[in-house]
Amino acid sequence: MPDDLLQPPHPGRHRAMLESYGFGLFPVPAYRDATVGEWRMARYGAGPVEGYVSGLVMEPCRHVLHQGRTAWMSTSLMEQESHAFHVHQARGVVVVAGLGMAMYAHAVSLKPEVERVVVVEQAPEVIAVMREAAGLADWAGREKVTILQADALGPELPAQVKAATGGRHADYLYADIWPVCGASEAPAQTAGMVRALGPEAAGWWGQELSFGMWCQDRERAPDEGSLRAYAAETGVPIPVTAGYAAFCRDVIAARLPRRRWPGWSQLWRMAWPARRS
Repeated sequence: MPDDLLQPPHPGRHRAMLESYGFGLFPVPAYRDATVGEWRMARYGAGPVEGYVSGLVMEPCRHVLHQGRTAWMSTSLMEQESHAFHVHQARGVVVVAGLGMAMYAHAVSLKPEVERVVVVEQAPEVIAVMREAAGLADWAGREKVTILQADALGPELPAQVKAATGGRHADYLYADIWPVCGASEAPAQTAGMVRALGPEAAGWWGQELSFGMWCQDRERAPDEGSLRAYAAETGVPIPVTAGYAAFCRDVIAARLPRRRWPGWSQLWRMAWPARRS
C-alpha cells in the first residue's frame, strides 16, 4: 500500500489534535464509487464542511455513503474527529458495532497493537457495497478483520462474537449504529452491548455530546471527575484521560449551547443534521 494511504488526512489538524489531546486523526481507505441495491458510495468535489470540534474547513473532496436519497455518513472531518479517540483506544481484540464506511475498521486494523477486529453489521448490502467501495481485500491489515452479518442488539451477539474471536473477550468495543450523533438511545444500547460482551473498555459515536447534555442537566463541569461519574452511571467503561476530558470540553463548547432553555433538547434534535455528511 502506498505510504500516502497510510497517513491521516488533514495533517495540520492531526498535529494540532495530538498536541492538544494526545490523539489525532487516522488513515482512511482509498474509496471508489460503488452501488449495491439501494446503497451507493459517491465522490464529491471541494466544499466547506464543519468539523466535530474544529469548525468550518474546506475539504478538497469527500466520499458519501447514501441509502437511496439519504446520506448516512461521509469521510468529512466531522466523522474523522468524532472517531479519533476510539481509534486511539483500540488494542487487542476490537469489536465494532456497525460497519458504516469501514473507516473505523480500516484504521484500527492498521494499528500494530490491534490483533483482531470483529465488525458486526446487520445489512448485507452495506457489507457488499463496502467490500467494493473501500477495497477491503487490499487493506494492509485485512487478515485481522472479520465481518459478521448480525444484529448488534440481538440475543445471539455474544455467541457470534465469541466464535469469531476464538473465545477471547473484547479489549475495546466501539458502537456506531445510529444515524444521529449523540442519539438519546446510544448510552443505554451501548451499555447493553457491554453487558453482553464484557469488554475491558468501550465507547460510542457521539458520546461527547451525550456526556455534555448529562453535564448540563446536572450543572456539572465537563471534567475528568464528571466523565468518570458519567461512565459509572451509564455502565459503559469509558476510558478517562486528561486529554480526552479536554476533547470532550471542546466538543461540548463547539456543539452545545451554553445554556439549555426549557424544550432545548427537542429543538436540538430537530436542528441537528439527521444525515451524517
